[in-house]
This record gives sequence, structure tokens and C-alpha cells, in this order.
Amino acid sequence: MRYDTKITFYRDETKYNPKTSKREHIQKSWSRFANVTDLSTSKQVELLGGIKEGTKTVRLPSNNLPQWDFLTIEENSIHYRFNSSVEVLKGFAMIVGKDNG
Repeated sequence: MRYDTKITFYRDETKYNPKTSKREHIQKSWSRFANVTDLSTSKQVELLGGIKEGTKTVRLPSNNLPQWDFLTIEENSIHYRFNSSVEVLKGFAMIVGKDNG
């Protein structure tokens, strides 16, 4: 399996700034290479109970990721959120769907 697609994970955090006495939003990001495929119709019905447009399967060599809020695939502006994970023999696979918000 080729991990040939660049995935960028994002995490929104807030930090207190003592100079302004306000909380500031900071968005952290990091990238990994993954194998990304569309989720087939039959698998969508089996795993998600219905058909959802824009659902993808993301396979990574391991699940050693810090917590993340959403991801983007390649340099696309579409945000994907975690739906569920899938048990595989090697590595880690998860199902992500387009974010509506």
C-alpha cells in the first residue's frame, strides 16, 4: 500500500494572553502521508447505516497522532471530520466525512 497523499491535521487551541487579559485562538497543524480512497457504497451502508456523500477512508501506518479537530486532504480547502475507525491487519484506518460547518 502506498502512502502517497498528504494529509494535514488541525487542532484549535486557546491560550491566555496576560498582556491583553484575553484568550487567543491558535491553530496548530501537522502533516502525514496516508493512503486515501473513497468509501464504497456497500461499505457505507454496512459501517454508517446509510450513504453519505464525501466519505473517505484514510489509512495511516500507525495511530500515533495527537488529538485533532479536522483534516484536509492534499491542498484542498474541504474539512473532514472523524466518523469511525476500521480494524485492519496493519496500520490504522479511519473513515472521515465532509464537515458541514
